[in-house]
Amino acid sequence: MWGVLIVEIKDLISKWLLEESYTVSNLESMGVPGIIWGFSVSTPGAPGVKFSIICPSDKKDRVILVLGVVISPEHRRELEKLSVSDRIKLLHTILSKALSVCIDCKIAVKPAISDPQALIINIEIFNDEIEKYGKPYFMRLLYRLINTYLSIVSGFNEWIPVVVSEKHQYYSYM
Repeated sequence: MWGVLIVEIKDLISKWLLEESYTVSNLESMGVPGIIWGFSVSTPGAPGVKFSIICPSDKKDRVILVLGVVISPEHRRELEKLSVSDRIKLLHTILSKALSVCIDCKIAVKPAISDPQALIINIEIFNDEIEKYGKPYFMRLLYRLINTYLSIVSGFNEWIPVVVSEKHQYYSYM
């Protein structure tokens, strides 16, 4: 295998996140199937962007940064007023912006681009990249993931501004 074991990768990532003031909790205790290990993570500050870091059981040579953006009820209502064609055009514009921030991201629209309810963003990082390039490389990819989230939220708010109050906040999930 590689110079760094899977358990050591997990420990390194946890250490780096805690050093940067992220909130980290284990996903293994939640019984998530298909992973060897995983973290539920939140960025510092309020409201904080929530995402997960997992090591999939079928691809032990990497970790995956996973972030979901739930489309707000206000934006969903406005999307439903559009024709399917206009909805798809809008989503393509937002996805283009997101991909310009993160060309390494895999982005999926769920359940479908014609009926968007959430966007899922993944970045895969191979264990040997973590071993070779260390914390600065890992954190840059993490910042890219978070900036991709912000570009998606910004894209929706550029189209239809939604004021977020303390009682009604945007939340990512995963």
